[in-house]
Amino acid sequence: MLTDLTQQELLPRLQSGLYLLAALAIAILMYDQYRQGLYALVLTNAIAIPAFVFSAIFIYINRNRDGFVWVNYPLVLTVAGLALYQLPDYPQLMTHYLFALPLFSYFALPLLQATVFNILVALLMVILLWLESGFMPALRTGVNYALLLGSAWCFAYLTQLKGWSLKRLALTDQISGAYNRRHFFQTLEREIARSENTRQSVSLIGLAIDDYRQLIDIHGNRVMSQFLPRFTQRTQKLIRAGDDIFRLNDDLFVLILPNCPEDGAIVLMERIKRSLQQQAWKPFAEISVSASAVGYLAGDGCRDMEKRLLAKLRKQKRTSLQLAAFSD
Repeated sequence: MLTDLTQQELLPRLQSGLYLLAALAIAILMYDQYRQGLYALVLTNAIAIPAFVFSAIFIYINRNRDGFVWVNYPLVLTVAGLALYQLPDYPQLMTHYLFALPLFSYFALPLLQATVFNILVALLMVILLWLESGFMPALRTGVNYALLLGSAWCFAYLTQLKGWSLKRLALTDQISGAYNRRHFFQTLEREIARSENTRQSVSLIGLAIDDYRQLIDIHGNRVMSQFLPRFTQRTQKLIRAGDDIFRLNDDLFVLILPNCPEDGAIVLMERIKRSLQQQAWKPFAEISVSASAVGYLAGDGCRDMEKRLLAKLRKQKRTSLQLAAFSD
């Protein structure tokens, strides 16, 4: 089902189908050119058909691997090279052929590489037309190509921006700005697999905001909604560059610390806890944070580490309550 496919799985299938359709379209075009006696164009375009078919087969076979995208580079270069090669002999036909290149290249290549490629093609096209047909036809064609290129770039950029926004919405908690629970398990599973392969440790730090419900009752949801992003930003400044912060529950934040043993996580936990509790959080007089840390044990899964972390956090909260009651 298409609805079950991720964007990464769907893109190579779309590219394979498009390349097969392009090969069919070129074959139909070759037949029309043959009927008109344009035999040089027929022979040149015949090279593009196996290029498209090979690319479609290669991408489909390697659809689950990252390397499939590299076949697009020689394919786009081949298509552009064939058009530029025939441009001096058939300027009108090849100009319209090249006008389809911006949209095709942005579909096949990353945004930056496609932009650089199209600028180079535009320069070569203008130079060839200038030498063959004069300055004004070359300038007119260059302006038209630039307009098409600008439109294609805007469409590709907006599509990429939409993809980034959707990804951010899918991975982050909308109130605090931290990553959400679903992304937590995906990230932790990846880090556990990496830890097993590299023999490097991974640890978790749990941070629970004490009396969270009472703070809401006193100050209201709006104040808490303004406080949580500041809490996330402050915590991010206290952790390392490769660490991530996740919001698992209303009052519970968890940090994933790659390449960090449990004793190192405990030291970092105490520093984070002390800094957060000493921070001035208006309109709160102060906040109290419970914290715990666990390291990866051989055979642990994501749920196992989460359960151990929550158990230590509950135990730490009980100890704090007992100490508070004893001191009173």
